[in-house]
Amino acid sequence: MNKFKVTSVTMKSTPLDFNGNLKIIKKILEEEENTTSQLILFPELCISGYGCEDAFYNPYVWEKAKKSLEQIKPLSNNKIIVVGLPIFHSSYLYNCAAILCNQKLLGLVPKIHLANTGVHYEKRWFQENYKGYELINFNHEQIPFGNLLFKSSDFSFGIEICEDSWNSNRPSTQLSSMGADIILSMGASHFSFNKQSIRRRIFSESSRAQNNIFIYSNLNGNESGKIIFEGGSLITQNGDILNEGKRLHFSDFEITKGIIDLDSIKHNKSKNYRNFLNNENNIYTIISHTLRISHPTENLSQSIDPVELNNFKDFSDAVTLGLFDYLIKSKSKGFSLSLSGGADSSACAILVSLMIRKAKMEISDTIFKELSLDEKDLLFTIYQETENNSQDTKIYAKMLAAELDVQHHEIKIDSIIDFIVSNISKNLDISPNWLEHDLALQNIQARARSPIVWFMANLKNHLLISTGNRSESSVGYTTMDGDSSGSICPISGVSKEFILKWLEYISNDTEALLPSLPSLKLLLNKKPTAELKPLNELQEDEKELMPYPILQKIEREYVFHGRGESEILEILLETQPNIDEDTMKKYISKFIILFKKSQWKRERLPPGFHLDDYGLDPKTSFRYPILS
Repeated sequence: MNKFKVTSVTMKSTPLDFNGNLKIIKKILEEEENTTSQLILFPELCISGYGCEDAFYNPYVWEKAKKSLEQIKPLSNNKIIVVGLPIFHSSYLYNCAAILCNQKLLGLVPKIHLANTGVHYEKRWFQENYKGYELINFNHEQIPFGNLLFKSSDFSFGIEICEDSWNSNRPSTQLSSMGADIILSMGASHFSFNKQSIRRRIFSESSRAQNNIFIYSNLNGNESGKIIFEGGSLITQNGDILNEGKRLHFSDFEITKGIIDLDSIKHNKSKNYRNFLNNENNIYTIISHTLRISHPTENLSQSIDPVELNNFKDFSDAVTLGLFDYLIKSKSKGFSLSLSGGADSSACAILVSLMIRKAKMEISDTIFKELSLDEKDLLFTIYQETENNSQDTKIYAKMLAAELDVQHHEIKIDSIIDFIVSNISKNLDISPNWLEHDLALQNIQARARSPIVWFMANLKNHLLISTGNRSESSVGYTTMDGDSSGSICPISGVSKEFILKWLEYISNDTEALLPSLPSLKLLLNKKPTAELKPLNELQEDEKELMPYPILQKIEREYVFHGRGESEILEILLETQPNIDEDTMKKYISKFIILFKKSQWKRERLPPGFHLDDYGLDPKTSFRYPILS
């Protein structure tokens, strides 16, 4: 039996932090359990960081990446190491894999297919679809560059880089027909709901169809602010998942090992390959490598059944990880939050509290002390009361803060609002009233809260949490420079409907790290309301907008599927038979009008996390004209 020990790495990287990224890579390679592994695959662009954006254009970035690679090279004795970095060659910039073996650089393989949809804009920086082979001068050596297949007498392997593995015209098809036993797929694949199930299908089915072994690595964590990478390495063989790495981990890295059988690959190929591909169109050049397999004594890896995905749990895991990394990388001391007693701010408070607990569990009980952070001051909440607030929300906010054991304060701000309104009234000779100036009188309450909580956040060197969700963003149901103010908005990537369902999930004590939260049962029995109008008007979000589930369905059809008004109407009438056609037409028309009017607001919202298969962030998800 021809056994071979391999390792796939998930790791946290930071754009432009060459020393920090190199330190993690070296630590991984020096781990005792990795010293006997003969093939170690790192994620895409792990040396420079994936999210360097326009800094990729800067020559110092390429040069620093080269220097880092030189420091990794000596650690490749009796093993193959594959790392990612940007390479500038012949007027073009490439996203490359560097293959190291026995302290030498065997070759550089450029990414063929660039991701350029959703949150990815790789074609802005990199050249794609390189075909061929040449020797290039790299660090004073002549190094093979291009479409390469690496072969020895023991085994052969090829490279795919993230999007390459998702493309119908993928490199591995030809590489496998040319004899590749192993395909190494290095990724920088972001989290979104259920995406890991797609990866599982891609790599297990590819290994079956191509009769080979796939090893997939990925970045992990909040690398540069908005995108959370998922981790979740995979090792697949002949249609089976042999191992799956930890997803959304707080640690700097996780390693996933496999003991694979190369003979079974050759056996299956001998049975199944018959004129699989016409190699006359071959673009790959064979590069010899000298690694000899050491035949480990461990047992072969066996097929596993991966853990079933749960969107609510994944939301908790992704957002808490995103918040932790954002806190550390921003060098802030904690989070401040205007806790209104409503669903959105309550969700944010719970997420920060859960983040603290998860970091302590996954990393160290003393992690915040080690980071010189005061655990008791990581979350500060304040309830800013006006005459339009109910006693219910005041009680809910106080209860939740006590249940989570976080700092909570209450202040009344009516005098501040009265001061602003009376002074402006005198200057403009206007007497604001609810009949004529409804919107202005609502917004001034939200705007009066903003400088107070900002002041408190500044005093504590905290990040201010904004509490808007995607539903509110889509129709502009937010006050600019009021409740939209903040440093980070952790729930902006999901709908109001999702937030309410997630809170119900949490209220059932499904999260072991959290205490019981009786306040959520009370909160969920109250209709969502901004509490900005006089109490006798019984203000409710859904009365002013439409039912949140309907809003979400319209939003998805309009944004994600790109459907027009009549198409959306046809679909929703089929799926929502309890709503008559005239009412549905009004809902759809209202949504589209508000969506178009609100783009300027979305341009100014604080950073948020990409969590779903689509988003509204104007930079990283959905670009739309401010005026249309």
